This record gives sequence, C-alpha cells and structure tokens, in this order.
Amino acid sequence: MNDLTERDLWNPQFRFSDVLEDFDEWLRWRDAASRAAERSLSFERFAYGAHGRQWIETTECGTVQSRVVPVFIHGGYWRSLSAEDHRCVLTGLSSLGNRCANAEYRLMPEFRLDDLVSDAVAAFGRLAELYSGDTRFLLVGHSAGAHLAVSIARKAGLTDRLAGVAAISGVYDLAPVARSFLQDEIGLSDEEIRSHSLIGASIDTPLLCIVGGDETDEFKRQSLAMSESAGAGHLIVRGANHLSILADLNSQKSPLIDALGVWLNSSSHPAEVDTISS
Repeated sequence: MNDLTERDLWNPQFRFSDVLEDFDEWLRWRDAASRAAERSLSFERFAYGAHGRQWIETTECGTVQSRVVPVFIHGGYWRSLSAEDHRCVLTGLSSLGNRCANAEYRLMPEFRLDDLVSDAVAAFGRLAELYSGDTRFLLVGHSAGAHLAVSIARKAGLTDRLAGVAAISGVYDLAPVARSFLQDEIGLSDEEIRSHSLIGASIDTPLLCIVGGDETDEFKRQSLAMSESAGAGHLIVRGANHLSILADLNSQKSPLIDALGVWLNSSSHPAEVDTISS
C-alpha cells in the first residue's frame, strides 16, 4: 500500500473537519460556552513550570460537598487548543465537586510527547500539593487529553490521590495516528509510538473509557480496546460525536454527568459496557 492510499484510509478517521457536517457549529458552541463559563466562574492560576503553558487553574464551581476534585485535560491532537477553550466543561463537572481544575500543557511539535506527558504528571503533582491529603482527583481527559490522563495514572506515583480516570474519546494506539495527516504536524517517532501507546498497559486506577456513538470507527475501536485491555468500564454516549460530547460535559443534568457520578460513587467501578443517550 503506497503512502497516498494509506493517508486516504486513515485521514477520515482523525480529520473531523472533513467528516462532521456541523464541525464549525460545534467549535462556535464550544467557544461561546467557554466564554459564558468565564463570566460565571472565578479562576485562580498556578504555575508548575517556567513555560507559559505550564499552568493549572482552579475554580469554585459548585455547591456539592465532596472530597473529589474533577480535573479536565483538553485535547487537540497534542498540537493545538488550550485549557481556556474548554472551560465549558467545568459547569457540568461542578456537579461532582465544589472545586474543579483545568490543566494546560506544552504542545507538539515544538515539544515531544515525553515533554507533554511530563507536563501532565507535573500538573497533577502540583494539584496534589495544593489540596489536603484526603482530597482525591477525578481526571477527565478528552481526545489527546484522555491519552494524557491515562498516562498520569501510569506514571504519577500518586495513585492513592486518584479517585479515577474518565477517558473520553481518547487516542491510545498511536500507530494509526502516524499514518494520517497528523504525522506531518507532530512527527511521531517510532520510539514515541512504542513507549506512549497505552492499549495493553497496566492501569491500577479505576478507569472508565467513554466514546460517542457517532465517533469514527477508529475512535470506537480504540476506546473498546483500551477498556478491554485494562479491565475498565466502557460507556457509549448514543448520538454524540467527537465535538458534541463536550456539550454532555457542560450540563449538570446530562446523562453523561449522571453516569460519571454513579460510576465515581460505585465501590466496585464495574468493568462493563453500557450505553446512554446524549
């Protein structure tokens, strides 16, 4: 198979601007909803490194008395977007705790995947310093952020501070990414693909893999493979695509937020496949 044919095969699995008819509409919604969150919430920022993107922000975002702090890690295929772009999700996550956190990190290709994973781990470590030892964190990652959230659970050495990881629409097998248009933008090395692919990795933290029912086949495959290899829960959000699933995190009354609350409070964190509506 020549390179052009291979790209033709894999690009539609990852390039959402081509496969989602309402792609631009969802981008506008995300930006508007994040600006609305900015107007209603107050943020406090903490650096965990010297680079301008090495920071976390926290906010008092709810009235629920809980020792669990949801922490959101945004996507962007490791090479774009920002934490501010995704403040929209904090309004929904606020139903799981009275404080939320939002993590920023450096981007490829200026920095390598080792650097981004190190940033994610350092951001979590900084949060662990900010909160008392009885506070536990729910990592909620979307797309590349889901990859980084699971990577934290593998590397942080602070698993006793984790209540769980909710990995939403994640990328865990990096080999197909390198066969798509994204390779021109981030230039994954063979070593990065080998060391940072997560399917089959040992995960000691409770993990829930979540995927939209309207995602591409590759995202559905990766989500199921990740959950099966880790013995984790698997949740399908019927009617949701890669962007619209963020709206399911925006509302405190959404089925996804309800499902996260039930899963988080389940002592067994059952490893089962379930389906909810968007």
